[in-house]
Amino acid sequence: MTQRVIIEDWDGDAAIRLPDEVLQIMGVDVGDTLYLLEEYVGTKRCLVLSKTKHIPDRVDELVGHWDSFGKIEADLNGKDE
Repeated sequence: MTQRVIIEDWDGDAAIRLPDEVLQIMGVDVGDTLYLLEEYVGTKRCLVLSKTKHIPDRVDELVGHWDSFGKIEADLNGKDE
């Protein structure tokens, strides 16, 4: 989901107002902690609002599946015998 927000002046500080719809979609409420992360989306540098301190790289996700490939291979080799 992409949401456009405007940086507002709040007593001399910059602030962004998050619409209730965004809070509901993210599953957060007033008082919860959110993190503003600088991430690349494709080749463009963006600010991302996240419930976690770190967004795992796609590579991390793929590496996490490596063990399952070995298990599948072993299962397939076992069936051939």
